[in-house]
Amino acid sequence: MNKKELNHAGRLLKNLFILIVLFFIVDRLLGLWLQHKFNNVPQGDIQTFAHSITNPSEDIFIYGSSRAMHGYDCSAFTEALGYSCFNNGKENSTILYHNLVLDEMLKKHIPKIIILDFAPKELSWGESENSKTVLANTILPYAIHDTVFAKIAKQQFPHEYMKAKLSWLYAYKSSIMPLLNSNNTSEIVINGYRPLEGSKVKPVPLNYGDEEELPDSSAERSFDAFVQTVVKHHIRLYVIQSPIFVKYYASSPSLNYAKKTLAKYNVPFWNYAFDTALYKPEYFYDYIHLNKTGAALFSKEIAERIKKENDSLNTRLH
Repeated sequence: MNKKELNHAGRLLKNLFILIVLFFIVDRLLGLWLQHKFNNVPQGDIQTFAHSITNPSEDIFIYGSSRAMHGYDCSAFTEALGYSCFNNGKENSTILYHNLVLDEMLKKHIPKIIILDFAPKELSWGESENSKTVLANTILPYAIHDTVFAKIAKQQFPHEYMKAKLSWLYAYKSSIMPLLNSNNTSEIVINGYRPLEGSKVKPVPLNYGDEEELPDSSAERSFDAFVQTVVKHHIRLYVIQSPIFVKYYASSPSLNYAKKTLAKYNVPFWNYAFDTALYKPEYFYDYIHLNKTGAALFSKEIAERIKKENDSLNTRLH
């Protein structure tokens, strides 16, 4: 290689180095700005997660996917039981997500009651894969600054963690649009509960669950751990299958596994999937989510049933 070629190669390396430095500076500056927005976002999934792991204080915590998020009205539990309540539901999440959030919450606060809304395919491989993505996207913004979450990220999704350490923008990739739109959203959020107005449902129930459900061993272990942790802390646990407007199914591999596990710990499983009082199209926003009217009726039913158990327990104790 002659002198001219060496000079040209040197300039290319220099320019490449400058580009890398500029990228690093821009990435960190934008990352710091996103972190500020992230820490001060007024509502949404970010605030729900942050509340549960940083300053939980309520008597009742509700866990589950979007079916929990839209189906459990906290006000019904406060009215019936006199307990404060927070809905910790999250879109596309499964027990893999809930188990991690539970562990972090219990380091700060021990509630009186935990409700887990259990989906019919909660422990399936397909649902777990989606939930792992949700979990990674939720944890990464914390992992780049917090050693506790960094340890979790390294264990659960090491490759994603390394990408986030290299680029803070990557850590916030799923949060950028929600953060930018946080001041423009019209979504109603009440203690984590997000009511859905109206109905898109036709009178004929949807086919659901016909395809084969492959079990996921990591999800099953997470479910076992969730139940054991709650029981160990002497918190009352209610695992519930909420109403769903689909064609009748007797059970599923996930439900069978859950019932067997819960029986070992004398934890109740309440199945409201096809409850006749709620199995009506006018109570559903879509085929798997209750609307505001349906959620109010369902939440009142669950809250009053828990209250009856409370009253019966108190009577026996006295």
